[in-house]
Amino acid sequence: MQDPRQGHWDAALHVLRYLKSNPGQGILLSPTTTFDFQVYCDSDWGSCPMSRRSVTGYFIQLDQLPISWRTKKQDVVSRSSVEAEYRAMANATSDIVWLRNLMATLGFSVPPATIHCDNQASLHIVTNPAFPGRTKHIEVDCHFV
Repeated sequence: MQDPRQGHWDAALHVLRYLKSNPGQGILLSPTTTFDFQVYCDSDWGSCPMSRRSVTGYFIQLDQLPISWRTKKQDVVSRSSVEAEYRAMANATSDIVWLRNLMATLGFSVPPATIHCDNQASLHIVTNPAFPGRTKHIEVDCHFV
């Protein structure tokens, strides 16, 4: 946005041409749509061989429709797989907060989202209200989620 180039303009025109030639494409919201958000998130702990940073990925569905997904290398090196998973959940949660606020602005009542994670240690920490002493460095992400 700060420094647009010809390639950006060409990409925008390409997207508009695609949308114009395929008017039937889109997200179909039927009258029975429940507006339940399902979030699936995961991380690959220390997968980058150069920096040992983890890769975060999440996928968000509205009812049964995929509406958002992302894969990104984390900004910092995680000390454990649990920490990497919590960073993935925090990133997915921030996206869900934005989507829920958008839906509320549009006038929809949106129930809470369900986040699915496959790391047993992080699920145990979530269900345990008292944080163990070794989880202080991820406590901020835990409270956010």
